[in-house]
Amino acid sequence: MKIWLLDCDVDNYDNLTWENDINIDDVQTYDGRQKFANWNPVKVKRIYDKEFSNSPGLSSHIPVFDKIAVETVKDFLSGNAEILPLDCNDGEFYAINVTKVLDCIDYEKAEYKTYRDGKRIMRFTKYAFDISKVSSEHFFKIVDEPLRRPFVSDEFRNRILSNNLTGFKFELAWDSDEC
Repeated sequence: MKIWLLDCDVDNYDNLTWENDINIDDVQTYDGRQKFANWNPVKVKRIYDKEFSNSPGLSSHIPVFDKIAVETVKDFLSGNAEILPLDCNDGEFYAINVTKVLDCIDYEKAEYKTYRDGKRIMRFTKYAFDISKVSSEHFFKIVDEPLRRPFVSDEFRNRILSNNLTGFKFELAWDSDEC
């Protein structure tokens, strides 16, 4: 089993930015909290005049998908994320608010740095997951990093690749065969 960190290809495709200044506190609410009930589409705009991908960059921990990408992986998002429409003059895009935040790290095998208090994790240098807690998960964040990039399953990654969707980048976070 493999778990991947999801990212977007900001170097080869156009990216989005907030049309108006956004409050950093608002951005930090993409930490597992639900937003759909009070959602008003946020106005975004393109940064360059390059081709858009199916996953343009906006913020490192808030994935953005176009309509095609949403339809392609909607079953993986269901129950794990909210699909929040964005207001964009240049296309139909959605912020993907990851609401599934799991306590699934195998701390005995993971490697990480802590803050001075020795309790809170600053960052992981090597991820290790409790396979019993992630074996049926496809799209999630972890309790130690709710404001970082989401994790996806091999099945999610393969669906994106087999449908030739552009702009998605995957970094291998963990391979159960290597444990």
